[in-house]
Amino acid sequence: MILQSIRTSYERAFSIPPSFIVRAPGRINLIGEHTDYNNGFVFPAAVDKYVYLAFGPAFLVDETRIFAKDLAKSAILDLTQVEKSSESWQNYLIGIILQFQKKGHSLKNFNCLIQSTIPIGGGMSSSSALECGFAKGLAHLNDIELSNWEILEMSHTSNHEFLGIKGGIMDQFSSLFGKKDQAMILDCDDRSFSYESILLEDYEWVLINTQVQHDNLISGYGDRVLECKEAAKILGVESLRRARMEDLDTKKLQLSNEIYNRACFVIGENERVHTFAQALKEKNIKQLGELLYASHDGLQRLYEVSCRELDVLVDLAKKEEGVVGARMMGGGFGGCTLNLIKKKGLEEIVDRIKTSYFEMTKISPEHYIVEIEDGVSII
Repeated sequence: MILQSIRTSYERAFSIPPSFIVRAPGRINLIGEHTDYNNGFVFPAAVDKYVYLAFGPAFLVDETRIFAKDLAKSAILDLTQVEKSSESWQNYLIGIILQFQKKGHSLKNFNCLIQSTIPIGGGMSSSSALECGFAKGLAHLNDIELSNWEILEMSHTSNHEFLGIKGGIMDQFSSLFGKKDQAMILDCDDRSFSYESILLEDYEWVLINTQVQHDNLISGYGDRVLECKEAAKILGVESLRRARMEDLDTKKLQLSNEIYNRACFVIGENERVHTFAQALKEKNIKQLGELLYASHDGLQRLYEVSCRELDVLVDLAKKEEGVVGARMMGGGFGGCTLNLIKKKGLEEIVDRIKTSYFEMTKISPEHYIVEIEDGVSII
């Protein structure tokens, strides 16, 4: 249904059917938050929420036209002189175009229509899905052979050098390497990874969206990157991936409380990824829940990237017997909580949480029961 809608919208916008459509998934992260830019461990999975990009060559015009359907905004680009735009959504795409050009690739003009089912600001990484899907589409349209790792590098470099977002590689990796019914344990240091089944017979992974995104996400994220670098420098390690709790305690007097807490969270979160993976293999549901709550507690108290709305949702989840565990997911300061909930009575449980959340915040939340799907593909 949505594919036909996209084809129709593309034809209305550009008077010709698209040549192909790229489907790029968003992601969840089971555990391992804010560890990727510390070269640590993460446990993400691609989900059935997508950015769709319909592509076709530009005919009779010497320009590139892009239409973002959800935003009802369009852009016209001259590929011979691409530069940063005052429209932030365009810069995610412009940064990728510049990466192609820096690699010596000549791009032909094109038309592109973008439509998404990923909740904006939900912490499911719609921006990385957009970048990776866009790069995949440009490569296909121009007959350029690119591996998933090369696309990941282009997006990652664009984020760092063009957009000024100093994140890690988890989001791009998740969208590109996703596999149906499987999550991935990724070592962000040497980039080795393995697929792990996360399907639990009697339980579902459920996202509940706070429907808020506080302004301090970007600044807070950048601050945490710098704080972790400072901690690593004082500890004498290349990144917090190489630090241990004993190292931290030895140098505690040289660290401010704030820097100590940041490092304490990252070191503990890296350890939780491995413990979580083992608990998943053993189907130790109780331990999975404890680890989810411990992760949120650290994100709230030590890393300080939560917010009232996220904390309210997690506290409400704790009151429900059918909820195994819950935590904030993503960059923080809003977005979604990730919840592991019993299938039996799930809708009633979620309804109670949402009702109580509205009573406490006057905000109507949304929830999504996510399916684990494959990575970026051309349809």
